[in-house]
Amino acid sequence: MKIVYSRKYEARYPANPVENPGRVRLPAVELAKAGYEFVEPEPCSLEDISRVHGKEHIDRVRESGHFEVASLAAGGAIVAADLALQGEPAFALVRPPGHHAAANRAWGMCFFNNMAIAVKKIRPRAKKALIIDIDLHFGDGTVSIFRGDSDVKIVNPWSVDENFEYLNMDESRYLKQVEEAFLGFEYDIVGVSAGFDTYLEDWGGLLKREDYRKIGKAIREGAEKCGGRRFAVLEGGYHPDLKWCIKSFIEGFE
Repeated sequence: MKIVYSRKYEARYPANPVENPGRVRLPAVELAKAGYEFVEPEPCSLEDISRVHGKEHIDRVRESGHFEVASLAAGGAIVAADLALQGEPAFALVRPPGHHAAANRAWGMCFFNNMAIAVKKIRPRAKKALIIDIDLHFGDGTVSIFRGDSDVKIVNPWSVDENFEYLNMDESRYLKQVEEAFLGFEYDIVGVSAGFDTYLEDWGGLLKREDYRKIGKAIREGAEKCGGRRFAVLEGGYHPDLKWCIKSFIEGFE
């Protein structure tokens, strides 16, 4: 199990105050203490970004001053996906997040869609991908990018929706939906958009720390159908306990 991380992810840039350097710096400290091996990423290429995003959107990100850090986050996701293809599970501890970034627009503190860029990069070697988005919020950007692509299945377990069905959820039913994500689809790799704002003390108010270990374990077991090829990319999560939620997930995921 490897952690993809760069100190450059700790850069300060214009963003909502909750999307701060501590989101990655503090988990990195804890994971280093636990003895995990770290891998340094490189920024992804313009070609990699252009497989997903249009020129106007890329230009807007460049003009906003976020291009460098956003391309490094996408590069981290690519490294994690590549490690997974080599049989090494990986967690990309990156910022900014990406699952609200569509081809030509972005919101929710996202700029480039890290997961989509990684999946499209590895498509020649892994045609069919299962993406499980455990963030509190629906990964609308990722869904829009892969809409109509029968080789990519995306599952968002009970994210907040217009019918507020999430309010009727409990942790056991949530975990069951994660487990059922693997049914009815053949896949070559599993990617996890790993958001942690569903945490009990975060905005979602649902999952406990140990629930993330169960989710990680369920995904690890589900990935056995594709030779164990699995990777995760950090999305949301804004409570000070984020570092413990991430560590718990990784303990189940590795």
